[in-house]
Amino acid sequence: MPNEAKNRLDALIKKSRADLYKPLAVAEILYRHRLQDLDINDLQSYRRKSYEWMREVILFIHRKTTALNSRYWDQMFDDSVLPPKHLQQLAEINRQYNGIVEVYIYAHIKAKFSAFAQLRQTIELASPETFSLDTFLGFFENNAKYRGSIDKAYEIAVYALFNALVTELKAKVTLSVDKNALPVLQEFEDFSRLVLGCDTQHLTITQSAQLFRVGTANANDAGLDMWANFGPAVQVKHLSLQPTQVVDICNGVRAEQVVIVCKSCEATSIHSLLMQLGLSEKLRGIITEKDLEKWYAKCRLPQYRNTLGKSVIASIIQEMKLEFPLSESEVFDKFFRERNYDTNILGGEWQLI
Repeated sequence: MPNEAKNRLDALIKKSRADLYKPLAVAEILYRHRLQDLDINDLQSYRRKSYEWMREVILFIHRKTTALNSRYWDQMFDDSVLPPKHLQQLAEINRQYNGIVEVYIYAHIKAKFSAFAQLRQTIELASPETFSLDTFLGFFENNAKYRGSIDKAYEIAVYALFNALVTELKAKVTLSVDKNALPVLQEFEDFSRLVLGCDTQHLTITQSAQLFRVGTANANDAGLDMWANFGPAVQVKHLSLQPTQVVDICNGVRAEQVVIVCKSCEATSIHSLLMQLGLSEKLRGIITEKDLEKWYAKCRLPQYRNTLGKSVIASIIQEMKLEFPLSESEVFDKFFRERNYDTNILGGEWQLI
């Protein structure tokens, strides 16, 4: 038994975020080796193709598409992760035991999404009085299988709160064109109408303030998590945020100001570092876990339960649907039938834990 190869696969599964993109790609590589005699030692024959194979399965199972950074993808085949020599060992076991490694990976994916489904159902049944931020985040923090998605869960919690507060405040954003620029506006009125929303008849427009999550891509998300139509960009980090990351965020995000959400213990060092590097003017502020806990607690107060409290829960549910699309059991069952996967073959070292 290639213990080292399996240990590396298990590490990849453990570290992967919600959709297990990379483990899924491994399954697809092994699937093609088993049925089409793919040459595992020829990395270039599947390095890029494996990405497309993964996307095809994601579209079938989760009914969504994804876009990942090429370097992020290539890291899967690094010597320290799962290079061809270890893939070859897995491929031999997979072929010998009728696709056991493929079944092992897809059984993990099915089990993980079943757990996400149960979590969402729990939140849907919760009231503002019973919903607990600690319980929601604890689902990810306290279980190694889901810890890889804690940053996304934290981002959802932050966005839900911010979105609810901005909406409840009925904040407005006003954009206007200087009257002295009217000749230019007349010349480029079609541009102004399309891009700014202003024209010669409407020199000023007002719209609701809004926050937007950038997306659910799992790669290259160190620069920006949310942006606002009223100015700042928002970066959320629940996992340890290193000083170099902070500098990259402030230098890399093309927004006049950035709001960083991080652990309470890191706030002081982050602020000091930005002061030293002359980047403090770009930082609008730092929000910590304690701030979030305080604001969430206020949303549960009697005067806010039916407004902010319900709005926060509804937003968390909506964002979970986008971040962790819950494929129906029937979809997984159909996929397993088409592949002739039998979970009964899982046992011994290949037993799901």
